[in-house]
Amino acid sequence: MNGAKEMRDIKYRTPNGPDITNPTMEMLREKILHGDEKYWCVGSGAGSLETNLGSETVSLSLILKEPYGFLLLYGMDDSWDDFVSISSADFSTTVEASLGGNSWIVPTGFFVSRQKALEAVEEFCRSGQMSKSLTWGRLAEQQWALGN
Repeated sequence: MNGAKEMRDIKYRTPNGPDITNPTMEMLREKILHGDEKYWCVGSGAGSLETNLGSETVSLSLILKEPYGFLLLYGMDDSWDDFVSISSADFSTTVEASLGGNSWIVPTGFFVSRQKALEAVEEFCRSGQMSKSLTWGRLAEQQWALGN
């Protein structure tokens, strides 16, 4: 994201630390492209961005699982209708990921590259929306077999 593009008011909930109001894109870029599991997988097990979109608060959560990349969740407060990033329709291979202290068994097809995660974050910071460069699906509608 270059300096000519506006950034919305954003709250960054770090995996294990104080919230950061209006983080710089440079800081987010560094964490997404170069942060390791020691950064991303402590505390809550994820980082998230929040902003207001009209009267709603929307969020984009990022969960890192090496070597697969980031699992992205987009949702609105007071809604169970979360959307998940999808990089592949093959849900046969699963891995364990942690979110909020809970373990999830999720398909590797939910994970996107660091670069794609950065694109999603840049779009979210600009518009509060899901990135059109990714495929998204309603989490509740995704079906996969638990276990590896």
